[in-house]
Amino acid sequence: MSKLVAFLGPAGTYTEEAAVLHDAEAQLVAYPSLPDVVAAVDSGEVNEAVGPIENSIAGSINDIVDSLIGAQQARVVGEILLPVDLCLIAPTGTILPEIRRVRSKAEALGQCRRYLSEHLPDAKLEPYDSTAGAVESLRSEDGTVAALGPKRAAELHGMNVMDEAIQDRKNNVTRFVVIGREPPARSGADKTSIVFDFDREDAPGLVYAALKPFADLGINLTKIESRPTGAKIGVYYFLLDFDGHEQDDNVQAALTELRRHTAMFKVLGSYPRA
Repeated sequence: MSKLVAFLGPAGTYTEEAAVLHDAEAQLVAYPSLPDVVAAVDSGEVNEAVGPIENSIAGSINDIVDSLIGAQQARVVGEILLPVDLCLIAPTGTILPEIRRVRSKAEALGQCRRYLSEHLPDAKLEPYDSTAGAVESLRSEDGTVAALGPKRAAELHGMNVMDEAIQDRKNNVTRFVVIGREPPARSGADKTSIVFDFDREDAPGLVYAALKPFADLGINLTKIESRPTGAKIGVYYFLLDFDGHEQDDNVQAALTELRRHTAMFKVLGSYPRA
């Protein structure tokens, strides 16, 4: 039986493309939300999952971060970097001056703001649940409606790509994580993701004391971020990505020191760097 890999549906999304890149032989299973994707791995319903966790322009994708924090078994076991080239897509025969509405995910509409203002200044922008869903919806529309989305979605739904790579910034890259239950072995070129909160109220030097061991032990922090815990205003989770594997001696020493300052601590995963 082939491996089951969950992804954020529908078919034709960038997440599906990343899932194919991860395992072209797997049976892909679409889920309607990122919490559902993580939960499918956590419960054992699927073997693995692929989901977006960070975009080079829009930043972190909180739904998947929060789901990983709350997961019991699911953890990050890999990562994929995928360039995001957004296309202007419409039914065959559509011409630019006739387009009155453009739909896509709100993030995609924002990432193509300059192109839309120059080429479709009078078009109404319509947020949609997904880029692929916006493209699929064109099947019941006339030539006055277009969508922003992946070329793959246009191919799946028989739509015409009117223009390619129309995002304002050409270095638009999304980082996807592979989620599984079994931690991978050390590769020698690893990254570790952790989350923690502090065991007392904010105080001068608290964050410095927590992060100092990483500098002292020569560990490169690649990302530092805070997320509200939901308990009350001013109480945060801290999320770190850093070079190294949780089994490395210097990483173990840094994490031992960090745990002295934390109330909650969790390794979200140690995995090969993309």
